Amino acid sequence: MRIILTTIIAVGMLGCATTRAPVGAGKVFSGPKGEQVAVIPLLPEQEEKALVYVQGTGGEFDGKALLHKYNASNGDEDYSTVLRGNGYRTFLVRPRWGARSHLLNVPGRGDSIAVAYDESRTQALKAKDIYALYEKLKADGTIARLEAFDRPGTMASYEQELAEALKSMNKTCGTSTTVSIVWDSISDEVLKQTSISAFCGYPLSALEKLCDTNVGKQIIREKVRELRCQFGAAQTGVVDAGRVTWTVQTDVPNQEDFAIHYFEKNL
Repeated sequence: MRIILTTIIAVGMLGCATTRAPVGAGKVFSGPKGEQVAVIPLLPEQEEKALVYVQGTGGEFDGKALLHKYNASNGDEDYSTVLRGNGYRTFLVRPRWGARSHLLNVPGRGDSIAVAYDESRTQALKAKDIYALYEKLKADGTIARLEAFDRPGTMASYEQELAEALKSMNKTCGTSTTVSIVWDSISDEVLKQTSISAFCGYPLSALEKLCDTNVGKQIIREKVRELRCQFGAAQTGVVDAGRVTWTVQTDVPNQEDFAIHYFEKNL
């Protein structure tokens, strides 16, 4: 009798805890290769917080319920979390052609994943279970470890993303150019707040666009064998013996256009 009573009390307490989970009605969105993301608003809604639960991407977000901040502006909607000390926009909603597109971002993948509302999975979603998982991950330190700034991990992530841009440029131009980031030129604060792979990727995308002719390809093959990207006080480029040293100044607008004009004049 005592065992039965204890079991009933334990189940009852679990049920009460589950019932009190401050979650609203969530939605599930699915991608073309089995990717899934559940977005579950937390109550009260005016606090603009949500849990985002990702599956099927093969990345470090899979199977984790992560707290996100919701922000809406000019028709755009963003769900942002903290990853290794940086703000990270995991789920985006954008107006498009009178409708709305839904995009999923996960670490390690340079391109967003287009996802669409999934009615059947939404109906099967158990939001309270996702909240219980979030509480577990918070208690065991998993979330704290994800949020803590990790300079080596952040650097590796940006290098991986930049490698994808380099691969595309080399394929288009028929080159074997290498790229490196001068990490000593980038402080922790800049690393936390700036997409290093995006800024260092602008000269690569500029070069790729200049490979639209055979003459352009030949010039780039001969004169751009290495690209070194660093951050500094002024936006500049230096071409010397097959090496391009590219200095980024983050306040400069239209950086890809800047790079195109620079290479047209200096290669």
